[in-house]
Amino acid sequence: MKKAVKFLFIALSFFASTAFAAETDLTYKPIQVEDEFAKVNKLEQYLAEHPEMTYEQVKKAKPELLEGVDLISNTNTNLAPTKDMPLVGGFWWGCCLGVVGLALVYFITDHDKDQVRKAFWGCVIATIIWGIGGFWNPFGW
Repeated sequence: MKKAVKFLFIALSFFASTAFAAETDLTYKPIQVEDEFAKVNKLEQYLAEHPEMTYEQVKKAKPELLEGVDLISNTNTNLAPTKDMPLVGGFWWGCCLGVVGLALVYFITDHDKDQVRKAFWGCVIATIIWGIGGFWNPFGW
């Protein structure tokens, strides 16, 4: 019975990984990349010559420089730091994972002092609780 369950689990895992995998084109296309950067290079050159120009001014004066250059929607990436920790707050990350949780909060929140402080206090409280538990053994174990 265990072999059948293992086989079923492996078969379903394989099916799920192949059936739901997205096919993406990851081939390098140098001409397409050069065309995209050529647009950005023209904009960069214009801004180097006119450093006082803002986005709105460039949009009015030289709209052709902004054609095909998507500046707004590409600013939000998945790697952008967040101010809140996922799942639970910083205190619980520090309390449950100690120094590792403190480091995770520090790097994930991009050095948010409030979250790091909460994680620090969680780490301190967990250390105190575990320290007292190590000295005081009420059950004689």
